[in-house]
Amino acid sequence: MRLKAFLLTAFLALCSTVQAQFFWPDNPEQRSKAETLWTLFDDTYKQGDYEAAKPHLDQIIELFPNLSTAVYINGIKVWKDTYKSQKDKALKQEAADKIMSLYDLRFENFDGQKEKAIDRKAMDAFQYYYKDKSKTQDLLDLFEEAYELKGNNAYYPMGRYYMNIAALAYARNTGISDDRILQIYDQCTEHIDHQISKAKSESKSTKRHTAIKEFIDKKLADLKLIDCDFIVNKLVPEFEKDPSNAELANKIFAFAYEGGCTDSDWFVKAAQQVFESNPQYGVGYLLGVKFGSEKAFDKSKDYFIRAAELTEDNTDKAKALKQVAATERIQGNNKEAMEYALKSAEIDPTLNGEMLTLIGDMIMGSTECDKKVSQVDDRARYIAAHDFYVRAKNNAKAAQARAQFPTISDIFTANKEEGQSIFVGCWIQKNVKLQRRPEQ
Repeated sequence: MRLKAFLLTAFLALCSTVQAQFFWPDNPEQRSKAETLWTLFDDTYKQGDYEAAKPHLDQIIELFPNLSTAVYINGIKVWKDTYKSQKDKALKQEAADKIMSLYDLRFENFDGQKEKAIDRKAMDAFQYYYKDKSKTQDLLDLFEEAYELKGNNAYYPMGRYYMNIAALAYARNTGISDDRILQIYDQCTEHIDHQISKAKSESKSTKRHTAIKEFIDKKLADLKLIDCDFIVNKLVPEFEKDPSNAELANKIFAFAYEGGCTDSDWFVKAAQQVFESNPQYGVGYLLGVKFGSEKAFDKSKDYFIRAAELTEDNTDKAKALKQVAATERIQGNNKEAMEYALKSAEIDPTLNGEMLTLIGDMIMGSTECDKKVSQVDDRARYIAAHDFYVRAKNNAKAAQARAQFPTISDIFTANKEEGQSIFVGCWIQKNVKLQRRPEQ
């Protein structure tokens, strides 16, 4: 009965691995031994008893190294579990070395497997050895070989690891040149761009791909190798040929911002493309400031308003609307400026004093509202300004406004009374209580 059970287990194990190709020995005795060892390994492996599986794995590799790629694929999984769970540094390192040796044995014993899995080996090697400075060049060489064999068909995250170890090599003063760093960057960028295009063509999400691309760009930017001359000579000409290229625009924007070369027209154009392709508060606010400094006020207001719509942060939202209010005032659009100032203060109460003072200042300066009919009617706007200054708790400016109130003589001449409601028209549109100048 035990023999029958064992044979049944062996049969089921073999059936479960029909997708893996096996090269059984021709010798019946050797074949039987190979089948037994595989069954023992596969059974314990599938039960998750990886420690029990290891001796059988070692025997298969020693006696039948070219039995199947499944030996190495599953063997790597066994030792990865050990690496992950092991706390002892020496034993953890032993597990890492074992995984690398299993990759190498797989490549040695099966044609085409190196081309198939070297990218996986490179990424695993990075995770196991990147902290070891002495392994830096070995890792660089491994990634270089992986790209030589797989090119843009390598597993899509590989560029992230390659760029990471290249940056570490630079920081560790291993002798890697600036040009080599840029070559690696170009290779990683070309790879992830290809993978993004491929994912899009297959209607797959590119969220992870895009994150990798951003990581690669940031790694290069952090190295401070990109100066303004590099951007102008290499990237800007490409952008001018294809100004709708959002990825290139984003690269130019990021590098120029980091490098402090943001005063050129090409930077503004790149920033506009970045904002249109991926609207973000910070970029919109920056464009608002840029166009404002160039006195392109309508464009400036548009970007500030759009930036405000993109954020849920009240401080940032109010900050952008405050800029709209200031721009409207510069253009002489006092009514619109007042509306945005009030809206800004409502969203962020910390701006209350500043925005109400702004409105008071606009009223104080609005001589165009005077109809030259009577001192009372024309000076009533100073009372309106005073009301805003008081709300702003700006005592100094409130005093200045009071000094412009109509005199008691003006009130008497106009046949009015103190406390009477006076309507201030023009853009102000406010009822005020008539008050006389304090010194009267």
